[in-house]
Amino acid sequence: MAYKGWHLAAMEDAGYMDTNTGLINRVANYLAKSPNDEIDTAEFRSACYAVGVDPDSFTQSDLEELQRKLNQIT
Repeated sequence: MAYKGWHLAAMEDAGYMDTNTGLINRVANYLAKSPNDEIDTAEFRSACYAVGVDPDSFTQSDLEELQRKLNQIT
């Protein structure tokens, strides 16, 4: 099955793609369910492992994008 551009964008936004944005969205969607107002390092790492993302692969700009995404969805 060939995917159209909007299919790929929707999958990436939902975190189903292993692109950089997809991985950030996957972690953000998981962390958005947290009852905590602030996310500490342990919770961030735990969320990454829970969704199959290596927390050590995040750069500072990835963390900033994650924060923007969390602000958008919460």
